[in-house]
Order: sequence, then structure tokens, then C-alpha cells
Amino acid sequence: MKVTEKCITEIKEYENNPRNNADAIEPVMRSIESFGFKQPIVVDKNNTIVCGHTRYQAAIKLGLETVPCVVADDLTDDEVRAYRIIDNKSGEYALWNDDLLKTELANIDFDMSGYEFPDFSDIPSIADDIKEMQYREKWGVVVDCKDEAEQRNAFECVTTAGYSARIVSI
Repeated sequence: MKVTEKCITEIKEYENNPRNNADAIEPVMRSIESFGFKQPIVVDKNNTIVCGHTRYQAAIKLGLETVPCVVADDLTDDEVRAYRIIDNKSGEYALWNDDLLKTELANIDFDMSGYEFPDFSDIPSIADDIKEMQYREKWGVVVDCKDEAEQRNAFECVTTAGYSARIVSI
């Protein structure tokens, strides 16, 4: 993979980008200001963005004149369109492990206030749940969901039916 610096004016946004990135621009700007540009923008042979619309928009707002890019000139037009969607969609499959996130956030000596993270002060850890389960018998059902939206739907169905439930990501 060859990373090259491109003038920001050479790069074009993909006009049919199906993602609305507006809410992500400010956090990406803060990330670039704090850590530098660590992930290049992927463009096709015509310098149209394949992946990295938010980084591009953040770079413009930051007044950057050049940005690191990877040119995906080895892909067909259909592969470019497919990769553009798959790259964005794949992030939706990932879930947070709240216990590990809580630990990581507690051990970072860096101002994270500009980024939105859950307030863990009211959320018991899974370890607390396991301790509680050791002291009294409980019966439960585990439902495997394909994504967070399905998890929310399953939770609503169970609680609407009158059952006690909690959302856990493992």
C-alpha cells in the first residue's frame, strides 16, 4: 500500500455517498488535531473518495492543504462502489465491551471530554452481575442478536411482554 500526499483541492467527494457524516466531523477534527492524520483517505483512479469522507470534511474545516491518500486504482468501478459501502457498513457490526471500555477510559491520562462516551457510574459491571448470581438463583434466556438494532428490538419485545431484562454486550 502506497500512501501519497494529495492536495485537498484534487480530491472530490462521491456525490452519491449514502452516509450522513455531519455529526462525526467535529470529533474527527479533534482526533486529527490531537493525534495527526493517522488514517489515509482512499480515493479511486479519478481522485473521488472511496473511504474517508468524514476525514476529508474534517481536513477542510481544519484548513489542511494536503492529506494522505491511498489510490485504489486496482479496483473496478463496481468493486469501488462495493468497497465504499462495505467499509462503512462493517463498523456497524462491532459492539463495545462496556467493562473493558470502562477500564480503558479510567486508565487514560488524556482529556476525553470532547468525545461522547457513556456514563458508567450507574452501570453495574458484568463481574457484579456474576457475584449477584452466585448469591441467589436466577433463571434467564440468552438471545443472540446480529446487531445492536436487533438487540434493542428483542429487549423491547421482552420488556413489553412484562419480563425483566437487561442489555448486555459480550
